Amino acid sequence: MEHSLLYKCCISEWHGLLLILLDDLACQYGNPLNKYIRHYEGLSYDVDLLHQKHQRAKRAVSHEDQFLRLDFHAHGRQFNLRMKRDTSLFSEDFKVETSNQVIDYDTSHIYTGHIYGEQGSFSHGSVIDGRFEGFIQTHSGTFYIEPAERYIKDRTLPFHSVIYHEDDIKYPHKYGPQGGCADHSVFERMQKYQMTGIEEPTTEPSEQPDSNGPQLLRKKRATQAEKNTCQLYIQTDHLFYKHYGTREAVIAQISSHVKAIDTIYRSTDFSGIRNISFMVKRIRINTTVDEKDSSNPFRFPNIGVEKFLELNSEQNHDDYFLGLAWVGAPSGSSGGICEKSKLYSDGKKKSLNTGIITVQNYGSHVPPKVSHITFAHEVGHNFGSPHDSGMECTPGESKNLGQKENGNYIMYARATSGDKLNNNKFSLCSIRNISQVLEKKRNNCFVESGQPICGNGLVEEGEQCDCGYSDQCKDECCYDANQSDDKKCKLKPGKFCSPSQGPCCTAQCNFKLKTDKCRNDSDCAREGMCNGFSALCPASQPKQNFTECNRRTQVCIKGQCTGSICEKYDLEECTCASSDGKDDRELCHVCCMRKSKICLDCVSMNLPVDRRNFVTVFLIVFLNLRSYFFF
Repeated sequence: MEHSLLYKCCISEWHGLLLILLDDLACQYGNPLNKYIRHYEGLSYDVDLLHQKHQRAKRAVSHEDQFLRLDFHAHGRQFNLRMKRDTSLFSEDFKVETSNQVIDYDTSHIYTGHIYGEQGSFSHGSVIDGRFEGFIQTHSGTFYIEPAERYIKDRTLPFHSVIYHEDDIKYPHKYGPQGGCADHSVFERMQKYQMTGIEEPTTEPSEQPDSNGPQLLRKKRATQAEKNTCQLYIQTDHLFYKHYGTREAVIAQISSHVKAIDTIYRSTDFSGIRNISFMVKRIRINTTVDEKDSSNPFRFPNIGVEKFLELNSEQNHDDYFLGLAWVGAPSGSSGGICEKSKLYSDGKKKSLNTGIITVQNYGSHVPPKVSHITFAHEVGHNFGSPHDSGMECTPGESKNLGQKENGNYIMYARATSGDKLNNNKFSLCSIRNISQVLEKKRNNCFVESGQPICGNGLVEEGEQCDCGYSDQCKDECCYDANQSDDKKCKLKPGKFCSPSQGPCCTAQCNFKLKTDKCRNDSDCAREGMCNGFSALCPASQPKQNFTECNRRTQVCIKGQCTGSICEKYDLEECTCASSDGKDDRELCHVCCMRKSKICLDCVSMNLPVDRRNFVTVFLIVFLNLRSYFFF
């Protein structure tokens, strides 16, 4: 199986493994380059200059120096790229395993950016030895840039890289079990095997059905919205390393694939579950040293995809969550996202959350556009979607030319070139299936992303406003999160502000007057007033220090109710002690210490406190104790 990619996703603790493989399948054969890519142009910009810029950006301290600039002309247009280091794809504790060590790894060669002056454009890739490799999304489609020697062995070429448009890609082969070397019987055998898992006792609480139905579901999703990220563990075999040559190049390929599926899944609304994203936590790079390691089960050159997937499943990957043929389901069978390692009927313990895709097929390098969509397709299986079927979800098979023109969706059984409108989208059939699995399983292994999310109602970095999604947004000033990338979470033309930015913006998108109140006064701060030029409510003026607050049990210090009432009278707060004949409720009083060092409660000292507060405090403590002991 040449240049293929095996992965795991959403295991139970780390949430995902992507294993990239490069094996030779006996049934593959060579194809000429022009069978996949029908037209390309060469690039010959100054690699030494770009390398210097990259090194400067890597060491940059100032904000301006952190950006990398690359300008070139190709395909009849000018590309002016402005890029910045992208750390969003790697966890904070990201590690790389090699043959004999585990290391922290610098990913400063990974960049994300845009075309200067072109709204809605996007670029992602890497800079290695002064050459950019990646993809550039424009209004006229996506362009891909790769090293020229990956396709052309002539070292006397006047260019070092090739660039081609997605419309020039042609890829007629089928996916997995229904194409290549595997047949449908393999797929059926794996489905039957998934049913033989031996369930272990669980201590997790079961979910009870609720008569409130959709209303409860909406509330539940709202509380789980932050758990939207699947962390990946990715492994590459020695042939993959041999093909790309360096660790940096291997990590760049992984980054490119993860960014591609992250973009697709993040933009899909899975029946109210939104912003599903991916992040790499760990990468295992098998180098050429591992090719001769007798303990490496993946060292054989002619191992088939089914056996490769089985061997990888025998490793414990409870910390991740993905798979190729292991299709996820809400219940009833093992496999797919968040699946833990368990014992099966053959006596072997396996993690059925692995998967595999090829980046070299039939002897030729597969264009990134194809392997990106193939990756999204296989992850779709792990998330619970079978292949699309029926006219509703396979419009590319329609006799209606209008429907046929848009092509088929991601989960169609045959691989697509990716140049049709539907090729990088999920069908309604897939969305229904995936939504059920996400609703049931994602809370078991997904984590918080920590990245800004357009649609969560919070104005975060990179956003001008955030009024939520189209079914939530009542804001006439802000584009909702369902709009295109160049519009969503941005102010509409001619609008000065949005109520989502703060209370000093009107529904008519204008700033409120200086006479408008935006915050009520509190124990320690005066009311807040708008300033006439910002949607945010300015900070309130603090009340005088030692102003009594919290029902006269504390005092204000610098606008915050943080001081003890004792401080107002030049006393120290102390812990109340019980004594014979004293009411136990007095233990909940605020007690102060005189210079005599005797601790007395405020009532005994005749301090002006609110006695009702003591009863309230006592009842709260009592109820908490009752909850602790009896529930």
